[in-house]
Amino acid sequence: MTKFQQLSYKFTFVLFLGILNFSYAQKKVIGYIPNWIDLNTFSNSIQYNKLTHINIAFENPDANGNLSFQSGNNAIIQAAHANNVKVFVSIGGGAISEGGAIRDNFFNQISAGNRASFVQKLKNYVIAHNFDGLDVDLEGPAINGDYGSFITDLAASLHANNKQITAALSQGYGGANVPSYTFSSFDWINIMAYDATGPWNPSSPGQHSPYSLAVQQFNYWTGRGLPASKAIIGLPFYGYGFGSSANQGISYADIVATYPGSENVDQVANTIYYNGIPTIKQKTTFAIQNAGGVMIWQLAQDAVGPKSLLSAINDVINGTQPPQNGVATVYKHCNYDGYAVNLSIGNYTWSQLQAKGVLDNDISSLKVQSGYEMVLYANDNFTGTSIIINANNACLVANSFNDVATSVRVRAITNSSSILIQAENYSNMNGIQTEPTTDSGGGLNVGYADTGDWMAYNSITFPTTGSYLIEYRVASAVSGAVISSDLNGGSIILGNVNIPNTGAWQNWQTISQTVNVNTGTYNFGIYIQNSGVNLNWIRITKVSNAFFKQVVSEEKESILVYPNPVENSLNFSMALKSVKTQIIDFQRGIYLELPIVNDKTLDVSTLTPGIYAVVFEIDGKTITKKFVKK
Repeated sequence: MTKFQQLSYKFTFVLFLGILNFSYAQKKVIGYIPNWIDLNTFSNSIQYNKLTHINIAFENPDANGNLSFQSGNNAIIQAAHANNVKVFVSIGGGAISEGGAIRDNFFNQISAGNRASFVQKLKNYVIAHNFDGLDVDLEGPAINGDYGSFITDLAASLHANNKQITAALSQGYGGANVPSYTFSSFDWINIMAYDATGPWNPSSPGQHSPYSLAVQQFNYWTGRGLPASKAIIGLPFYGYGFGSSANQGISYADIVATYPGSENVDQVANTIYYNGIPTIKQKTTFAIQNAGGVMIWQLAQDAVGPKSLLSAINDVINGTQPPQNGVATVYKHCNYDGYAVNLSIGNYTWSQLQAKGVLDNDISSLKVQSGYEMVLYANDNFTGTSIIINANNACLVANSFNDVATSVRVRAITNSSSILIQAENYSNMNGIQTEPTTDSGGGLNVGYADTGDWMAYNSITFPTTGSYLIEYRVASAVSGAVISSDLNGGSIILGNVNIPNTGAWQNWQTISQTVNVNTGTYNFGIYIQNSGVNLNWIRITKVSNAFFKQVVSEEKESILVYPNPVENSLNFSMALKSVKTQIIDFQRGIYLELPIVNDKTLDVSTLTPGIYAVVFEIDGKTITKKFVKK
């Protein structure tokens, strides 16, 4: 399908689009099968009941425009037809499109002088071998000025004989040169939404087929006028190795056989990139909701059993939900319909939601497990109007938040040791006023707070000595606002908190600080150090001390972590490429695993605000560094 893949001949490309229930009866699952493998043997292992079409690739003309039947026998065609699966023959191929005698044969045969004869030969070939259609896989340099006329003439001939015509195309490799008037001639186009990078481009290692590429390619082709029902999203059943594995394509089957658990991720060994089951399901969900189906390159690269990508696609098409490994699920439509994406505890920006298959302004219903809650924000990076949901919600229309969310937080509901203080329920105050709030839950918020104003809340009990997380629900239309909290009229200072400019006086955010307090009952106070803040509520939560006992000491010099407090990226003063690390969540009393973005950076963006520690094991010695997540 591309120059590198065709040259290697070690790949098999599979396009497949599956439709096995009435609600998705028009969706296609198309699997490519290369004719350089033993088709006789492979025909017995094909999961025909999970496919709608098979494309056998590639068969190409000689200098006279004649094709030889390279499939060798009719085993796959007969078995497919017996299972109501259609079979196409695919001509061309990525490497053939690059150059050489076969490409020159194409150039010669599709030119005006030979075109009619070549079209006749192709039509006769399809009919003679009982194919249901023909797939044109001319790419890059092979898409020349004669391409459009060739397609329209070939389509007219095939359609007149009740046969279909499709193409495999990529925007970046010749597809941009395909005339849009051909879209009406094609029955559909198999969009090669992969190979964004590869070993031929060693300066840009990384994912060759992320979810975002599938969305971008769908938008590109439909933006040019291709009907969405004719857009088939291509899925790769292979990956690429960089570094020591460079210049080699790797089948998905080989990857999962070599690396345990690799079916659930998109990268292993720091150098091999591919699509695991979650990403394949996300892409399939997108295709089912928006496009005409999916195609695969290629079926012979799939694993068997529960790790099969074809089975994962079939699960989505049959309505099976993604693995329930999160605590919340968001849905595209009301009443838990449309795509379903599971979310674990964490903070998800727009780009992070998109990477999981959740589109912007697209959430209409959600489910939340008992003990957890979701905070939906209208804008990216947890800004703008927000709403808190702590139970299943069949339709967010009733909350005026349907198709609004752009960023999301998923977190545990604070336990019985948590105290929620409504800001307007003060025991005493100086200078402030209240006003109706648009924040979730309604009611009043405190506003018009100028420098020197304050609020006091009597008889707030801190049940045990230790660390407490204090969260403030704030809004501000200015920069530079500062508040502080204290106990017993300022006799115990808990510290200052900077208030962000949230963009408007009713755009709400939650900020936090972590403090140490001795057991007892106190009068809790808020003091306006610098004006410009609205306050809706304060929540005080006991942070578990269970893991503090395990942290005997912090080594001050050997490793530095910064910034602290931190919001997104925690940096280290030394490289940790071969150093074992763990994260301790003191509030929930659990260990966590987080990705190290590079040798000196830890991604902590998904952590909820609170106290954590990163634990290093270096030369048999354990070093602990505490940090605060904002």
